[in-house]
Amino acid sequence: MSTNILAGHPVSTICELKRHPLTDRPLSITAMTNVNADRSRIYHALTVAEYIEAWFSVPGAIAGHTRAFAHENSLSIRYCTQHQQFAILCSYHVCRRSKLMFSWQHSALDEATPSFVKIRLIGNFGRTTVHVTHAGLTLSNQKWHENLWTLSLVHLSKLF
Repeated sequence: MSTNILAGHPVSTICELKRHPLTDRPLSITAMTNVNADRSRIYHALTVAEYIEAWFSVPGAIAGHTRAFAHENSLSIRYCTQHQQFAILCSYHVCRRSKLMFSWQHSALDEATPSFVKIRLIGNFGRTTVHVTHAGLTLSNQKWHENLWTLSLVHLSKLF
């Protein structure tokens, strides 16, 4: 697992994101892990609500109190801490077997504009690399997202 952090200005629109590669965007995090499963199985784990609940690990959330709700072109994830409930709203822009790209808005972090997540699945048969880039983060929420993706990818790899 590796994580790289870049500093600079946040991404403001999906159009701007499409004009520039995600790894060139400032205030981004990148996390990666290898999973002993084919792309198809991992794709389902990333897009089916019940599977998301099994691997998605929000820092500070009460274990067993994270719920995911999949809709046609979006996903919402709700979780609880000791004192509050929060939601993460995702809207898919690309949803293919080897690539997911979606906007991300988190209610707890006072995000005025959404950030963007790109997940690439590289590999075929029994081993796949999951590469996550989360761009358009603010300095104040960058570390929280780094912890979220690091923990989540560890849990995802343990499912297989």
